[in-house]
Amino acid sequence: MVAVIGILIILIMLLVSVISRLPGVGDRVKCTANLRGLALGLSNYLEDKGHWPDQPAFSHEEQGKYEDWWINELKPYGIPDKMWQCPAILRLGKIQQNGQSPRVHYSPTNFDQKPNTPHKWPTMPWLVEIANVHGHGALLVLPDGSVQDWDLYMEKFTK
Repeated sequence: MVAVIGILIILIMLLVSVISRLPGVGDRVKCTANLRGLALGLSNYLEDKGHWPDQPAFSHEEQGKYEDWWINELKPYGIPDKMWQCPAILRLGKIQQNGQSPRVHYSPTNFDQKPNTPHKWPTMPWLVEIANVHGHGALLVLPDGSVQDWDLYMEKFTK
């Protein structure tokens, strides 16, 4: 009887451990899908316009205008507002900019206006997540659409 209770306690502990990680796994899957969708939208933008989005200069106080600009620039390419937000960042609610939660959780890289520049360097991320909420650093997406962890990505360059 004691052995059965001991085995049940061990099984319950394992189950609790697995269940506690499920939201994080789901958040990562959704975040990866968001990054791939944004990369596809940027790729379509490049094909349509022939250059990377020419982001205007915004001051640090104009964070909302920066976010609105990116959201509106890619909206015609099928990118909904929600795709700019990581579910883990929303769930944790710890990130604040100017006293508000940001609406854009993925920071696009700035490129010049030459048509081939975004594809010229296949190891240059197109977007980087604004926080490390999935472990192993922030997520990033490369020109080929692959999503990687920042820490694991950087290991390639430090060896």
